[in-house]
Amino acid sequence: MRCCCENPATEEEKIEKSSKNSKRDSIISKPHISIYPPNAEPKHIDENIVIAAPMPNQEKNSIEYPRLNLKIIESSIVPIGTILKINATGLEGSKRSKNDYKTYIGSQLMDNGEVINDYLIEEEAQGMGRQHLLIKFNPSTSKYMISDLGDGTGTFVKVGTELALKEGFIVSFGNSHMKVISSGSLNSLDKKIVIKFLEGPKINEEYCFQPNDDIILIGRMADCRIRFDDSNLSRYQCNISYHQEKGWMLKDGIGDKKSTNGTWLFVENEFEIHDKLVFKAGKTLFESHIE
Repeated sequence: MRCCCENPATEEEKIEKSSKNSKRDSIISKPHISIYPPNAEPKHIDENIVIAAPMPNQEKNSIEYPRLNLKIIESSIVPIGTILKINATGLEGSKRSKNDYKTYIGSQLMDNGEVINDYLIEEEAQGMGRQHLLIKFNPSTSKYMISDLGDGTGTFVKVGTELALKEGFIVSFGNSHMKVISSGSLNSLDKKIVIKFLEGPKINEEYCFQPNDDIILIGRMADCRIRFDDSNLSRYQCNISYHQEKGWMLKDGIGDKKSTNGTWLFVENEFEIHDKLVFKAGKTLFESHIE
């Protein structure tokens, strides 16, 4: 089913909205290829910016905050079962030793004579960026957040339970990447969703659905609204449906049956780490455990 909407927003109009979106629109990646265009500059994090909230040890001992343990469940270089212990101030045994709420993970130890990562995963040839991702603790919410830093093949979180789709989200499965061009608004009369494939067998194809449409099945079966002939995908890879109070929601698989290889969200912006969240960077998979 091709896009059925009247006068859908053009990609050029979306690109003009912000330079940030232009980088996302240029994605031509596969799982082993960078999600960023060649020669793209990694995100710059200004270490001199002072976070408004007080450091944890100034008002509250970091032990009183939740602790995050990251377990390596798959990797080409790190032993399976390795656990990274992170508290409010950062990674225990950090190579940066900054205690600044932040934990950087990447393939390169130093840049211009300065240690840039707290934990090193030396699999740059497998897609791990020099400074690949950031995990940051927010003391005002007591939450840990993860975000990609723009170097490498991208950071992706596995869609476990339902996920509220937002404009600009990039969802990946198999060799396909699809972007939410528009997801309407709960307060708007126009609540349609428009998605466009950025890579894979349906590259450049757009699909448009209305809230009163039946559940949108994606996969290999004949009753899938977006159907693939791809053995890397499950019969029912994922599905999208509209909920009056939540908006457009994405779920992996169908019912209680999950897909074989998972459905993934690219975390360009900060994403809250919840207990048992699975995410990947390069060829390494992590599972979170919050205490």
